[in-house]
Amino acid sequence: MHPGWAGIADTLQGLWDGRAPVDPGTTVAEPARYPGSEQSIAVLCAESPNPRSPERYPALERRAVAEAGALGSWWAWANEPCAGWPARAARLYTGPWNRPTAHPVLVVNSTYDPSTPYRSGRATAAELANARLLTLDGYGHTALDNPSACVGRHVVRYFLTGALPPAGARCTQDLPPFVERVPEPTAPSASAGTPTRTGPPVGPAVPVLPAYGVWPPEVVSGLLPPSHAAAEADRR
Repeated sequence: MHPGWAGIADTLQGLWDGRAPVDPGTTVAEPARYPGSEQSIAVLCAESPNPRSPERYPALERRAVAEAGALGSWWAWANEPCAGWPARAARLYTGPWNRPTAHPVLVVNSTYDPSTPYRSGRATAAELANARLLTLDGYGHTALDNPSACVGRHVVRYFLTGALPPAGARCTQDLPPFVERVPEPTAPSASAGTPTRTGPPVGPAVPVLPAYGVWPPEVVSGLLPPSHAAAEADRR
């Protein structure tokens, strides 16, 4: 699950308990890495239609909120820098979107995505000429930020072979929101000559979970093409 879930949960719990938020000025931190926000703005402004007049954005905000709720306000103003962006894509494609493509398109959407609603994922898959929707029953924006081994298997198979999931396929997330990955406890090493003592386990074993944003090797087991050495061994 995206690490931001646990951070938000801790902040909300602290406010509920009456704990004052930590003043950023009281902590010593390394200089923040420059995020390069203009990189995404360059793509967004160059490849999508946006008003050139800043005066039109308040009306767009009201429409976005009416159609998509409170998050529509943020998205409407996220495009406002495009009003003064000087460049446009050299080969801009504005549709139609129902033209046949060389390969089928795999669309992945979670059922409770606050940024790209599930209904929009269904509409996108229906509008494309040859597409298949893979549903992720879960929360958060994108399956990459909120990993699912099930989604990972379908995505890897799609990119390696072009095969789509079965129609109506659904997956679940590996972890629910507000749950942190807890590493498996390791027993302390005993020095030479020191007797060790074992006792009953304190609780159920905690499985070792993959790092955030990384699919474990077993996700792609059986999907990757065999290595040259393995293929030679099979022929023998």
